Amino acid sequence: MLMTYITKKHDYVATLDEKESPADEKSANVERLLVRTTKLTTVTIKLYRLMIVVRMAIFVLFFKWRIGTALAMTSNGTSTARAMWTVSIAGELWFALMWVLDQLPKMQPVRRTVFATALEESLLPTMDVFVTTADPDKEPPLVTVNTILSILAADYPPDKLTCYVSDDGGALLTPEAVVEAARFAGLWVPFCRKHGVEPRNPEAYFSHGVKVRVVSRADYKGRSWPELARDRRRVRREYEELRLRVDALHAGDVQRPWRSRGTPEDHAGVVEVLVDPPSCTPEPGVSGNLLDLSSVDVRVPALVYMCREKRRGRAHHRKAGAMNALLRTSAVLSNAPFILNLDCDHYVNNSQALRAGVCLMLDRGGSDVAFVQFPQRFDGVDPADRYANHNRVFFDCTELGLDGLQGPIYVGTGCMFRRAALYSVDPPLWWSHGDSDAGKDVAAEADKFGVSTPFLGSVRAALNLNRSEQRNTGTSPPCSFDAAAVGEATALVSCGYEDRTAWGREIGWIYGTVTEDVATGFCMHRRGWRSAYCATAPDAFRGTAPINLTDRLHQVLRWAAGSLEIFFSRNNALFAGPRLHPLQRLAYLNTTVYPFTSIFLLVYCLLPAIPLVTRSAFPVSMPPSSTYMAFVAALMLTLAMVAVLEVRWSGITLGEWWRNEQFWMVSATSAYAAAVVQVALKVLAGKEIAFKLTSKRRASGSGGGGVVKGRFAELYAVRWTVLMVPTAVVLAVNVASMAAAVQERRWRKGPAAVLATAFNAWVVVHLHPFALGLMGRWSKTLSPLLLLVVAFTILSLCFLLHLHMF
Repeated sequence: MLMTYITKKHDYVATLDEKESPADEKSANVERLLVRTTKLTTVTIKLYRLMIVVRMAIFVLFFKWRIGTALAMTSNGTSTARAMWTVSIAGELWFALMWVLDQLPKMQPVRRTVFATALEESLLPTMDVFVTTADPDKEPPLVTVNTILSILAADYPPDKLTCYVSDDGGALLTPEAVVEAARFAGLWVPFCRKHGVEPRNPEAYFSHGVKVRVVSRADYKGRSWPELARDRRRVRREYEELRLRVDALHAGDVQRPWRSRGTPEDHAGVVEVLVDPPSCTPEPGVSGNLLDLSSVDVRVPALVYMCREKRRGRAHHRKAGAMNALLRTSAVLSNAPFILNLDCDHYVNNSQALRAGVCLMLDRGGSDVAFVQFPQRFDGVDPADRYANHNRVFFDCTELGLDGLQGPIYVGTGCMFRRAALYSVDPPLWWSHGDSDAGKDVAAEADKFGVSTPFLGSVRAALNLNRSEQRNTGTSPPCSFDAAAVGEATALVSCGYEDRTAWGREIGWIYGTVTEDVATGFCMHRRGWRSAYCATAPDAFRGTAPINLTDRLHQVLRWAAGSLEIFFSRNNALFAGPRLHPLQRLAYLNTTVYPFTSIFLLVYCLLPAIPLVTRSAFPVSMPPSSTYMAFVAALMLTLAMVAVLEVRWSGITLGEWWRNEQFWMVSATSAYAAAVVQVALKVLAGKEIAFKLTSKRRASGSGGGGVVKGRFAELYAVRWTVLMVPTAVVLAVNVASMAAAVQERRWRKGPAAVLATAFNAWVVVHLHPFALGLMGRWSKTLSPLLLLVVAFTILSLCFLLHLHMF
């Protein structure tokens, strides 16, 4: 399988070299300057690979000794002893397997340097930006408005950019707020161009808590430095009026039946062009009362509002269904070859981000790149990042490591797609020699794409454009925003259009899981497409993250349940074809089976409850041998060395790595276990998994009810959920075991008792953020005393529990 993949890749590179002609030399030279890819071959990464191999060798020796010892110990033992040995070894094998699946795909990391300014503006392709929103209560309209404004003001030719907003809740409030954004864009976009402000999100730019990057005359890149302060004052006043209007819409919305189109699950489809596409030539403004725009291009990119039809009794497929409706709508209007996917709370933080993504697509050798994944960065997270919201280990280590294989995993937002790849065609990497028209007739298959003739024509145009790009002759497809095109787009978002087609199965975003992002990226990689990881400075996009423990656990539950759904579907990585890189297969397997870790982890973490309740030792009780102690020491030492080396080559801090480890323990004992139960019910009983939308409300300056004041008041709000029960039990059991060990002076009983107490302490330290979450606002002052207070409380309970011994 690996040789098949490498052979095809080498054939493709050779084909490129043979086809490149002197006439294309100038173009190729320009393309080579767009991206510089560097393999990490430092001493650190070499030591990192060596330590992984060493630890795997120790695993082999350990399990050979461990299984042999177990067979000898249980040959004449009881069934209980054999069961204990079996569970113990199975858990150790599973933990070792998960560690190997996590580490092996990260052994070939690369770093990409993108030169966004090297690509001439005339060579930039057209681009469609998809913004999705579903509930104006959890996703405030003002947040969506700011995201739209940041997109319209991005540093990209306005005649080549179209923003599509999907309102999946059918609310009247959302289109009214988007209309307000369209009006304000006529002032905000020229202001950003005139003064080169960053970020181009009004809320972030005018916020006191965000440092504006244009701070001095030396850094200023606009046109008129003396006018900046005056123009900023005037634009800010207009923005405050915009906020008041949107807030008034929201307030009035509560007093009236605002879902005039129906209910969130039953409403008609709508497609409306709010801002028409601008002309291809710059349009200078005039010197008005607010701003002098006489030397500024005042064109604003096109803006389209879409609400797909929903009817009761029909499957709507959540966000994946909305994305596919956007894909069809944009196809008959702008049909841009590249698509950027953003959530309603993820705004453009770096105006050059769109150009950076295009560079990776147009770079020499980038024709087989299906999507470019940007790291997710967040505002409003507490400085300590108690619940690992930034997730730096995944983005700056795992995703970066996968970039050296077939590329990073698609994770929902901040991702740029090649439209042709979403139509389930093969990449140029896997075309046969001379078969440059591979997949040309795919658009004629109405049973896959649907019966819309205009849409089939747009598919054919997109595929032809993708093939022409391989010959460096690509041009942007024609746009059509007339009444006929809008009417056709409205028909394409009807709830019955996808009936008896391949939408959601082979074409577009994949259905059948709440994590449609991972499944969609997997299907592209399975066909042979690659992906690329693009980290920019400043961050390309920034969004919001749930800093409350309850919201965070529900978010992790959705991810874990979706991963297991993929494992039990036709998109299981074990059954992918030979085009999927072997190490990429391991990465996807790790992504879909990791929730099963909760089964073994809960067993290990709850074992201390047995001697506490039964007053007896374990059925299998024996002091650890010197061989076992040596293996444990070697495994822990190599684990620490791998972690330190991983931190060094990835660029994350040791604190971020440790915070990730702590929240992994919290998740594995709560959300992962719940996900296993949910998916088991779905597989065995057909019970669908409930979808809970993550709240996108930004952190406010004051806490609710006047109890907690501060920017991060939501962090200290305690909202009980059943997901907390297993973790709370694990925490209580291990603290009680530590207290009992102190009371009974177990350290005098030998190394086994010492190891057991050390394990209890290891669990408690990992669950420290969870304990702080349960304390709420008291954790701000009592955090250092938390473990001491809990220990003495549980010690008293243990004393009462053992009174019957006297």
